[in-house]
Amino acid sequence: MKEKILSIKDKYRKNPEWYWLLATLLFFPLLPEYLSLIFALATFVVFKIFWGKADKKALMGDLGKAFFIYMCYMIVSALWSKTHILSALIGLMWMGCFLIYVYIANCVNTKEKLKNAITMINVSAGIVALIAIVEIVMYNMSVHLGWIEYEYCLPNPLYYYFNDFIYDAIPVEIINYKFSSRASSTFDNPLILATYLVITTPFCAFGSVYFKHSKNRKISRVCLLLAIGGIVCTSSRGAYIAVALSIITIMLSSNRAIFKKIFPFILLIAVAVPVGLILRYENSPAGDFLASTSHRVEIWKHCFKMFKENFILGLGAGCDNIHTILRDVHGIDRTHAHNLFLEMITEGGIVGGAFGVSIVVIIFVKIVKLTKTKEKIFHRYAALYISSLLGFLIMSIFEFTLQSPKELLTMFMLLGFIEATCRIAENSEQITIHEDAGNLEAEFINK
Repeated sequence: MKEKILSIKDKYRKNPEWYWLLATLLFFPLLPEYLSLIFALATFVVFKIFWGKADKKALMGDLGKAFFIYMCYMIVSALWSKTHILSALIGLMWMGCFLIYVYIANCVNTKEKLKNAITMINVSAGIVALIAIVEIVMYNMSVHLGWIEYEYCLPNPLYYYFNDFIYDAIPVEIINYKFSSRASSTFDNPLILATYLVITTPFCAFGSVYFKHSKNRKISRVCLLLAIGGIVCTSSRGAYIAVALSIITIMLSSNRAIFKKIFPFILLIAVAVPVGLILRYENSPAGDFLASTSHRVEIWKHCFKMFKENFILGLGAGCDNIHTILRDVHGIDRTHAHNLFLEMITEGGIVGGAFGVSIVVIIFVKIVKLTKTKEKIFHRYAALYISSLLGFLIMSIFEFTLQSPKELLTMFMLLGFIEATCRIAENSEQITIHEDAGNLEAEFINK
């Protein structure tokens, strides 16, 4: 036991920034929104210190530079925004979350690290989903079966009471919502949880079939089952569509053996989704199940009108401008456009939209490069990232999916893995004296 502890200490001393990255991937989804960003910033500082001692630079790459320019534009938009300070703070929040992209893109520099980092994502997603499942199971046991008192149910969101204490202590007004029949887990609402799980579930599916027989593969399979259950517990129709198409994308890009291994999970989704829809219908007030769709259509109409009236530069970064107009002019008390693409052009105008298109093009080019490499494993990684991005984009049609720190951290995490994988495939990653890329090959099925 003592020798094992000494071995772990020795590995940490040789590569501390790597273990701090694993801690970041594990804990940021589990912490409250305000603490997750602080934790990610703190671990990035650790990374920079040790990276600098190794005389290496934290490179952003083309994708990182494009995002950095866009975030600078968000801060500049504070000049014409009616909420100057808030718009500037939103841009700064994006920059803070962006640092996890830089961390991952530089620190994940071997195939073995890539495998272990994905496993850590899967573990975190599994824990988050398990909490969501417990929330909904306890709620239905209380409301429909009467087995437990409602007051003894797990809080939903998990940090609801802690959030109340924090929000009361700060000068900014933040409404702390409590949910019952739709799981939020460690996130602030069910839709934010759904966005996170839509992005991370394909990682669980990938690890459960492509990692060679090992603890990583077994862990990923358990986490995939939990992640599917967690998505069902959010009762998000957009998430149901998104995750189903994401896993189907992985299936279609695989061979027959892999197809057979993923197919049972598709059957599970096919059975679980109707159950989730039935529970949402039963637990929602009369008419509310369909009213949410009609509300979105009305919001989209008004937001598109705002975009046309502020065509060039938009209203400025942040939801508050849109929220004020929706509430005061149209009598709709909703905080955002409920559509990522409409939100971006309403906030940033055609200029912001152009930045968004350029970022999408760069991502597309990087994934295409992965599909053209000689090693088949990178083709599989390309399919993983396509499926995860596809789920995110589908979810973004129905929701503003970049409104909270943890959503931003999750999105930048995904982009960081795309950048890191491209660098490994192109042999342009930075390797320290303690890392031998040739001897740290991950074990995958090569069929």
